[in-house]
Amino acid sequence: MRDAEGFFTGLPRRAQQALVRLAGSREAELHALLADSSERERLLSDEVAGLADALLAKESLVSTVSHEFRTPLTSIIGNLDLVLGEAAELSPAAGRRIEVAQRNAERLLALVSDLMMSADAAVHVHPRRTDLARLVDASLGSAQAHAQAARVSLSMNIPAPLWAEVDPQRIGQALDNLVSNAIKYSPDGGSVHVSGSIEAGRVLLHVKDDGMGMTAADADMVFTRFFRSPAVREGPIPGVGLGLSITKAIIERHGGSISCSTKPGCGSTFTVELPAEAAPAS
Repeated sequence: MRDAEGFFTGLPRRAQQALVRLAGSREAELHALLADSSERERLLSDEVAGLADALLAKESLVSTVSHEFRTPLTSIIGNLDLVLGEAAELSPAAGRRIEVAQRNAERLLALVSDLMMSADAAVHVHPRRTDLARLVDASLGSAQAHAQAARVSLSMNIPAPLWAEVDPQRIGQALDNLVSNAIKYSPDGGSVHVSGSIEAGRVLLHVKDDGMGMTAADADMVFTRFFRSPAVREGPIPGVGLGLSITKAIIERHGGSISCSTKPGCGSTFTVELPAEAAPAS
């Protein structure tokens, strides 16, 4: 410090004045920079808070509207069931039209259920010892009519029993979403195959289709809510982009993970990894 003072006092007066002016200028610039940074930080904080409020408002709106839709839809479907129960009194044309209305009402109810679940911040699960082979078999059985209409073959290769500590209803929902998607994106005459195994204490389930596949960029976004790739949006395939995001939430709530391996024109394979539980000794 003394050396610096000695150096400064040893300078010519003009040099000392120039250094003082320079120091003052740098100090003013530093104060301005700090003030600017503080203002930027405040603005950023306000923007984040505004975004959080907007997201909460959107979730609240989705949840409220979904609840309001669910009750009348359930009533509509129930009354259509009653009418179809008296099909002998209907003309064939009237019966077909009521069946169309019923299918579309059920589809809308499924969408409302997905919206309600997507608006719920937490996915509630009740794990118990479950045979995943039975869940896969039930899922493929439920999807058989859909697959036949789309002319897509279904197959599975799962060791039975395949035990895991999961919520059977939630994992069944996740499997239904994956199988339904695989059928939806498979070509006429295509196939969907579900396989499973145990590796290092983890259960692996693979749902493979030979459909259109996706680009790497689309695969990175595929589990994002409401995401639909440009190719899908331009085509006739229905959907709103909620199924896979819900599936991911269910799997992760079980302490598992889900990933997608795909290439354009080469189909897609979705891999689910869950904690395994060995069968008890007999």
